[in-house]
This record gives sequence, C-alpha cells and structure tokens, in this order.
Amino acid sequence: MTVGIVMLVHEALDRAEQVARHWSGNGCPVVIHVDKQVPTKAHTAFVQNLSELHNVRFSKRFRCEWGTWSLVAASQLASEMMLADFAEVRHVYLASGSCLSLRPIKELKQYLAERPQTNFIESVVVSRRWWKFEGGVISG
Repeated sequence: MTVGIVMLVHEALDRAEQVARHWSGNGCPVVIHVDKQVPTKAHTAFVQNLSELHNVRFSKRFRCEWGTWSLVAASQLASEMMLADFAEVRHVYLASGSCLSLRPIKELKQYLAERPQTNFIESVVVSRRWWKFEGGVISG
C-alpha cells in the first residue's frame, strides 16, 4: 500500500519539479496536471525534466480557473489515471505544485496504512455551514 500524489501545477515549474522529485523519491507515484495556460515550451521542458522518473505521469491538460469545474475535472482525471496506472495506491493525496506534507512521508504512509478504509475528504451540508459566498469572497 502506498499513497499516490496528484499535483495541480500552474506556475513555478522549477519548484513543482523539486516537489515531484521529493514525492517520487520517497516511493509515492505522482500524476501531474499542468494548467493549459502554461506555455507549451515550458510544459514540454517540465515533462522532459521528469521523464526519467518511472513513477511520474502527466494527465490531459485543462485550462483551469479558481472556483470552476475545470479544477474538478483536472483532479478527477488525474486521480483516475493514478488508480489505473498504480495498483498499489490506496489513498490519493491532492496537492499543488508547491505543497509538501508537514510530517515525514514515512509517517504519512504509516498513518494511512493504519486507516485503509478511511477517506479524508471534507464535506459539509451547505445549509448548516457558518460561511457564505458573497461576490467572490468567503465570509463568515
């Protein structure tokens, strides 16, 4: 059992490369979605820079905007690719191109292995939530 990392990347590709290498080097398969707004030349170089890593894949690119369904589509497609390509993955961790876990990856894997049937997805009943969305800003 391991954790697979889905990365959503749109800028700082040099930093995203370091992050992908960190996850990959610690035995975590990585599937990366690169926003379609990233220029083709930069995307091609990014893919080439990570091409020697056997446990890194790239998913179909979508143009993503904050708060739109394109982010859901990018996350879902990359997660489906993760589960299809890496049978050993039991949990999928969604991250940006600059996110690292606060705890060592070994501890994250152990924690998740001890909870094989647990989903760590926040969900709420909107009508019971204290916050509201007004004009592009979340307020409470």
